[in-house]
Amino acid sequence: MEKRAKRQNIFFLILWNAILLLLILLIQGNAFGQYRKASPKLQGWMKNWSININGGKTTFFGDVSLYDDEFSEKLRKESSWAYGFILSRQMTPVIGISGQMIFGSLVGTNSKSRFDADIMEYSFSMTFNLLNILIPKNDAHFFPYLKFGLGQFKFNSTLSYNDPNQDDRVVDTDSPEFLYLLGAGVFYKINHTFDINLEITSRMIYNDRLDGTKGNKDYDYYAYLSLGLTYKINNKPRDPRYFRKMGMKSKLIRRR
Repeated sequence: MEKRAKRQNIFFLILWNAILLLLILLIQGNAFGQYRKASPKLQGWMKNWSININGGKTTFFGDVSLYDDEFSEKLRKESSWAYGFILSRQMTPVIGISGQMIFGSLVGTNSKSRFDADIMEYSFSMTFNLLNILIPKNDAHFFPYLKFGLGQFKFNSTLSYNDPNQDDRVVDTDSPEFLYLLGAGVFYKINHTFDINLEITSRMIYNDRLDGTKGNKDYDYYAYLSLGLTYKINNKPRDPRYFRKMGMKSKLIRRR
């Protein structure tokens, strides 16, 4: 267990430093142009990146859950909290790609037991801007979208029985478990630099022991309802004189 924890810490340290390095390179893209004109390929690669921080509610659906068909009761009695980070690039006005990490917990109850789980998830997904599909070249501030993706997650669950004579059951993943996700959301454009978004996604997992119980139901799954803030890197409009001085066109990057 200690060796595995050490390997996980090393992995997260390397991943975190790689993300920080990438963000530094992206944010410094504007400063690069003050000394010399970047190549067209580099200029194109630096466009349309964004970072998002989000947080919200998680809800679990499986053997140890009672309110699967009652949304309000689900949020009130069988929900927990999570937060996450997303690094995205808008490839076209319609299609975007992103990588996401989520850290949080899950809870569930039934007539015999209760479970609590800590989760860590990383995923890769694509988004499809519905408004830009239906109305190209619009200048709206409100954008609905669909989201599809794949990923892996790890968990540590504790199942506690109402019967004090039964011992708790602990389930820990030896290796990452596979999941696929689908969902939808809406972005609201605050300005050229910031967006806010509301999103709900469902995570279907190939595992029936997330709640510490293997019963008659299908595989377990969970949902994440989140509110996020997006910072669009290098997307601040500049005075046209800046572009003329640098020998560049002053056309603004068209985002979402």
